[in-house]
Amino acid sequence: MNKSNLIFKPVIYLILLIYIPLTYTVLAMGNKIIAALVPEDHFFEIIGAFSLFVTSLLFLYGFRVARKSLDKTWISLIKQLVYLGLALLFFFGAGEEISWGQRIFGFKTPEQLAQVNKQDELNLHNLSVLENSKLFTADRLFDVFWFLFAVFTPAIALMLPAFKRFAGKFIPIVFWGIGLLFLYNYLWAKAAKLIYAASYGFDTLSLTQATQEIKESNYAIVFILVGLFAIWDLNNSKDIKAVALKRRTVQVEPAFHD
Repeated sequence: MNKSNLIFKPVIYLILLIYIPLTYTVLAMGNKIIAALVPEDHFFEIIGAFSLFVTSLLFLYGFRVARKSLDKTWISLIKQLVYLGLALLFFFGAGEEISWGQRIFGFKTPEQLAQVNKQDELNLHNLSVLENSKLFTADRLFDVFWFLFAVFTPAIALMLPAFKRFAGKFIPIVFWGIGLLFLYNYLWAKAAKLIYAASYGFDTLSLTQATQEIKESNYAIVFILVGLFAIWDLNNSKDIKAVALKRRTVQVEPAFHD
């Protein structure tokens, strides 16, 4: 297995291990800095939306690679559709993050949507039915998604090779090191609420909301690594199959000539 790819370079993880806690220090930098970086349509949200869009493009490219490299079986078809589905999901997430450019381009919220959207915005994740739910808020659903996809499934695959071989036929199994970055960011978000509670004083955005904005932005950046790994995984599988086929050909050739 060739692990010379960028996603396995320790320096990438070192940079993120430093960057993630640094982002939360913004919460103690005063109202001017917070106002410039944290609210909607500012640094963290733009970085988050851009990162999700990049991840979407990566999975779309992965879908193209999967169509060309995977066997023409129903199992391979499912995996191709998973890549395409993830590309659409991350594109949707990028659009939702900035309310589909509503505030940037000055779109008005359709009246029917405004009536059921808690923030009167052009998006679905702020629908009243989700915002008022105790279980199915958009933030909680997102947390469940990244945990199952990037942490829980890779952990099971790491402990059970048979599970990895089976599940890997249908979905990309995220590298466990990337999953640890998700947990790292989650724990820092929890810690930030305690560390910066006394120094945070921004009036128009609560500490919980501000922390959430930073946390989501960091998650989105880590998802770029997920997309890069998914492409590497496809190419690596293709290389393994090519080597196996070459070996079988070499073994068969002497018997054929005889």
